[in-house]
Parts: sequence; C-alpha cells; structure tokens
Amino acid sequence: MSPTKTIKVGSLFMGGDWPVSVQTMWKDPLPAFSGSDDPRLASIIERIANLQKLGCQIIRFAVPDMSAVESLGLVADLSPIPVVADIHFDWRIALRCMDFPIAKIRINPGNIGAEWKVREVATKAMDKGIPIRVGINGGSLPKDLAQEPDIVEAALAAAEREIEVLESMRFGDIVISLKMNEPDEVVRANEEFASRYPYPLHLGVTEAGPLVAGVVRNTAALVPLLKKGIGATIRVSLSDSMEQEVLAGKEILGCAGKSLRGVRIVSCPRCGRASFDTHAFTSRWMHRFYATDADITIAIMGCVVNGPGEARHADLGITGAGNSALIFRDGKIIRRIDVCDADKAFQEELDKLIEEKAK
Repeated sequence: MSPTKTIKVGSLFMGGDWPVSVQTMWKDPLPAFSGSDDPRLASIIERIANLQKLGCQIIRFAVPDMSAVESLGLVADLSPIPVVADIHFDWRIALRCMDFPIAKIRINPGNIGAEWKVREVATKAMDKGIPIRVGINGGSLPKDLAQEPDIVEAALAAAEREIEVLESMRFGDIVISLKMNEPDEVVRANEEFASRYPYPLHLGVTEAGPLVAGVVRNTAALVPLLKKGIGATIRVSLSDSMEQEVLAGKEILGCAGKSLRGVRIVSCPRCGRASFDTHAFTSRWMHRFYATDADITIAIMGCVVNGPGEARHADLGITGAGNSALIFRDGKIIRRIDVCDADKAFQEELDKLIEEKAK
C-alpha cells in the first residue's frame, strides 16, 4: 500500500512513513475548573501523563456543549500529548474549540448538519492550521444513507461527500475514520477507502464491547488492515479503562508487526502446578513494564517445571517454588530469594538489564 499524505496533529505526525500512533478517549465529562490551578485539572493532566508513559500519543475528549469548551481549553494547554475535540451536532462548538490549542477537530457527517456549517469549521481550521477528522460511524450515518442495505457503501458515500466539500475549499489536512461494529465491515470499508484516497485513516471498531470481546473484535479488524499498510492511528474502543485501551492498542500493533519500543510481556495462564501467583505479580507490575522504554521481553511463569525453559527466549523472568522465588535470565536461574523479597529483587535485576541495554 502506498504511503498516505502526512498530517500534523499538534506535535505528532500522522500518515506517510510515520509510525502508527495509539490513542484513547477520555471517559468522563470534564468538570468546570476554577482556573489553571484547580487540583482537578492537575489530576487530569497527571493521568494523561501516565497514559503517555504507557504508550498513548493522542487523547480525544467529547465536547457536548459550550461549557465544556473552556475546560478542554485548559486541558489542551497543559496536556503533554495532542488533544482532539470530538464534536457532535453543534458546529459552533467546533469553532470555539479552535480558539484554544486543540490539535485536531473531529466531526461526524451524520449529525454536524448542513454543508455551510462544515465549510465554516473548515475555514477556521485552515486559518488555524488544525486538521479535521471526518468520523464516519455506522450507527450515525446521514439520514439519507442510514437505510442503505450495504453499510460499507453508505459509509464510503458519507466520507466522499465530506471530502468533496473540503477539497473544494482546498483543505487537505484530512483524517478519515470508518467505524462499524462488525470487523469484516471495518476491513472492507477501510480497504476500499485506501484504494481510492490518499488520506490517513484512523482505525477502530465502534461499540466493540467489554475488555475480552472488544480486544478480540478490534484485533480481528485492525491486524489485517495494519499488515497491509492501512491505518495511521488506532483507538481500541473498550467498555473498560483508558489504560486498557492503550495497552490493547500497543499489543495489536505488535501482532501486526508495527510495534513501538517497549516491554513485551509473556506469562503462563497458571494451572494446578502453579506455586507462584503469576496473576498477582503481573497485575502489580504491568503498568511499570509498559511504561518502560526498553526493547526487552519479560516472562512471568507459574512454576519451575517448565518456567525458565519455556521462557528461555525472555531477557528476564520470574517464577516460584514453595516459599522461594526464582529470577532467571535467558532461561538460566540467577537468583533464588524468599517470595517476600521477590518484587525488590526483580526490580534490581530489571534495572541492571535496562542499564545494560542502554549502553
């Protein structure tokens, strides 16, 4: 697949030969902040910074009304990653958002309204140098397309209408998303679009469901597309936390051979032989691992029967036997400690490994 146009989204470049980026969407309404020193604002910025450490590169916020715009403006001014404003129904909200350091505006052709409203948004976006994502959603298509028998063709038609309007204004900073609930429809829509247009695609499955179902649906849709070079950015939509969306996104990129730098975690599912609580250890360490910017593999194994041998490809691993924990490197046991000291000892060995890799 030929590279798409390159679009600048705040400090991030999207499309072209740039790596595929991972994004998420803020899950809660923004409060009305008392000012830039509001502790609630500080808490939000801290969480965004933690999401960035896990691998999130863009974050999107719903902006349902004018009162939310001021709050989003404060967030955008302090956020360590680009902030996208998600607009539905009222084009005037999009116009107001662009008075703040918003990195991208998302509009939905199914509810933004008349063409002249899109033109007003595009005029100001062009003046401000802000790209527009045309977000096509299978559940909210324009009224005249909503009853079309083929949802993929309807979604493509909706995208083409908006592109024609924007191109007529010589507006080219366009990102497109074509989201549906069925993975095969997502694949078909994005493959067809990529064969027609040079614009970067935001990939995702809408209303994908809770953690397990959502990850499966997104993997089924996104991996085939990414392997074909289709997709500039992804959001794994889940009925779960933003952190889980980011981690799922990173793993999907890894499955597609598009992985970013970072730790790869392998762990056994645990069975009746287990003498080491892999679930608890993984839960305690998972966010620390994903926030580590080092290309290493970590193994968390439940017992010594197969642990070090099965995970000999790992740079560093841990397992247990009775009251002891065993730390191994490249399949060879290097430390045997009391299980109570496992976390401290593992941190020491992880720090050594990261330092060696950095040389």
